[in-house]
Amino acid sequence: NLLGVDVMTGHWEFTYRDAEVIDNIAAFAGDFVAQNVKVREEALFDYRFEDFAGFDEDLGLAFDPYVIREAGGVRVAVIGQAFPYTPIANPSRFIPDWTFGIQEGRLQEIVDRVRERERPALVVLLSHNGMDVDLKLASRVRGIDLILGGHTHDGVPAPQVVDNPGGRTLVTNAGSNGKFLGVMDLDVGPGGLRDFRYRLLPVFSDLIAPDPEMTDYIAGV
Repeated sequence: NLLGVDVMTGHWEFTYRDAEVIDNIAAFAGDFVAQNVKVREEALFDYRFEDFAGFDEDLGLAFDPYVIREAGGVRVAVIGQAFPYTPIANPSRFIPDWTFGIQEGRLQEIVDRVRERERPALVVLLSHNGMDVDLKLASRVRGIDLILGGHTHDGVPAPQVVDNPGGRTLVTNAGSNGKFLGVMDLDVGPGGLRDFRYRLLPVFSDLIAPDPEMTDYIAGV
């Protein structure tokens, strides 16, 4: 919240027990999105978090799959793709009611639904798949303009342009641990994305004065 993050998806957040995950996400001031976290069918009959704002009983999703944001006067849909291998990387007993996975088919359905119902100028996938999986996904799923990825810690100096049956998708990754800030400027017209400019800005922590509020917070944790 102190960083001012607008939208996020999940990775290590799921290392905690499910009730703690829900509490932590509820405390987030931005939007948490994850189209690939589903509630097990047998758990829906007595789901413990049915009052959580992001839960969608009709779709069976534990969290909002996407959010609509306006940036520079442009309507943007941001879809979330949480770390797909969470039950393998983390104790699955902590999250017994949720399934993960890449869920390529569901993602295509979400993209199609969003484009039809929300009419965004851009569709962005906020992903924690890892660069290699994002590149493959971009080649198979139509209708995504940009994938902002994470997990594999790749500091990508320029987006990779991936062709797919619906056109093309830009895929990038801004490294890890706050070492870089990825800045993507997009030129959007009536027909959608026309051009882009991307900069991977290094964060020289030894040359930038620490933020006093953040420093105080970290010292108190």
